[in-house]
Amino acid sequence: MDLLYLIQPLSIITVTSLLLTWYHRKKRLTPAVLGLSAIAYFVAIIGKVLLQNSLAAGGLLPSNSYALGVILGLETSVLEIGVSFLVAQDALEKRRMKIEAAPAYGMGLAFWENGVLLGVFALPVLVWAITSGKTALQYGSPSVVLWLVALGTLERVSSILIHFSWGILTVVAAVSGKMKYLYVALPMGFVDALVPFAPSLGLATFELIVFTISLASLLATYVLTKNDWRIIWEDVWAWRSPPTSTVPSLRASSDIPLSPSVSGASNNTKCSKCETVFHAEWNPFLPHMGSLVLRKCPTCKKWSFMGPNTDEHSNHPRE
Repeated sequence: MDLLYLIQPLSIITVTSLLLTWYHRKKRLTPAVLGLSAIAYFVAIIGKVLLQNSLAAGGLLPSNSYALGVILGLETSVLEIGVSFLVAQDALEKRRMKIEAAPAYGMGLAFWENGVLLGVFALPVLVWAITSGKTALQYGSPSVVLWLVALGTLERVSSILIHFSWGILTVVAAVSGKMKYLYVALPMGFVDALVPFAPSLGLATFELIVFTISLASLLATYVLTKNDWRIIWEDVWAWRSPPTSTVPSLRASSDIPLSPSVSGASNNTKCSKCETVFHAEWNPFLPHMGSLVLRKCPTCKKWSFMGPNTDEHSNHPRE
């Protein structure tokens, strides 16, 4: 009967692996994106472990559920979501990731926690515990065990949804330079603030609340990005990869902007954030959408999609 407990890790490993395969077929998941998500996740997790051990060693971990919940929520928000944003920002600056990879980046974060840390790594421990007879798993009828497995699986599904959501938002925030996306993502980490209340709420109630929050996070992410960032969601649901010419890409070969000397456009670019006009060399390999090119402003230091300056008398360009 204890073998029924293996259903949870095996099912989550399978689901997360299939989702990664899906995004690979959609040409959105690359080894670089998967590696970046691994760096973001494990740096954050190591930071959380070190912080919690330091607090425990110093006797600073509160016994009050509310205070402990705030600490756990802050840890996840600042470390997991914050580090995810910083890694995405650095990757975009070095052109190792494109905006359409945002869902794959979020799924990568979900994979490393659920498919690897709590799946692949946890599976041998669970098998050893069952086969050695030293298990502390709850006994009962098959229906009781399956109910516990179902609740545990629901928790992993919730984790997948919320990691996926804040992964997308951190990439969009890094690309656009608009912190509103990051500000929406950060509170999602406070789902961990509910952990100290799980015993008093009851397992079923706790998992239902967490799932509801995760589903709401996914919905909020979709609503926030579906209009301005349709490229993230285009053709996501079709299993078969689209023809190469129709794959949404910021660098689609059919839409490479012409050099200013050919198109007649100005070499001067206007920042969409602080409206500084500066000289920008033409580069067809920078991410772009139509005539808008992803550049970093020398004044405000923010990355955004910028177009050519159409008013040559508005500002003196910076060199």
